Amino acid sequence: MKSLVRNPKKPQARTLAMKTRILDAALEVFTKLGFESANLDLVATQAGCSRGAIYAHYASKEEVFLELRDHHLRAQFVAICSKLEKVSEFEKRRALFKHWMVGQIADPFWGVLMLEYKLYAIRYPEAREKLLSHYESFSAQSPISLIELLFGKNLSKPARAAIQRRMAVLGSTFSGLVLESRFHPDLLPPGKLEPFADEIFEVLIRPQP
Repeated sequence: MKSLVRNPKKPQARTLAMKTRILDAALEVFTKLGFESANLDLVATQAGCSRGAIYAHYASKEEVFLELRDHHLRAQFVAICSKLEKVSEFEKRRALFKHWMVGQIADPFWGVLMLEYKLYAIRYPEAREKLLSHYESFSAQSPISLIELLFGKNLSKPARAAIQRRMAVLGSTFSGLVLESRFHPDLLPPGKLEPFADEIFEVLIRPQP
């Protein structure tokens, strides 16, 4: 006789499988159309499911996009923080982080797509708050903050705030570099942006005196 007790893992596995299908489809749609031109009907068609199936897991296109971004970056971010924690010298940590950051521009798709989403978020405050919340959640993935890993714990409030501003400028400048290379690929070939990114990093993320 078959057991009447359902395996609690099976519904979870089905949910995970469906969400994976949706996110894979969303990646295809966002890649082809960008954020604003994409819609959940197209994602549903690509995933081979109904729009209702998507709404069973996500409340909006924004939520789909942010979870897709989350999947793309979270594992990488946790991994780099883990590597930094194992290095004792701050200068070596900084060099390791620079190598990781500069490597991010090798994927121009996300740089351009995030610029598009930020422009969208400027017009829609709720989307902006969700994105800021995602940024904050990344910092919570490591028991030690990224700034402390790179510069130590004994930072004054003004010094910490200055580093936070420089980190924000670094990310936006890298995104702008990727965008400009799409406009002027002859001047800034997409495969040769690393030296510029390296210089930008050295100017902005310098050791504390």
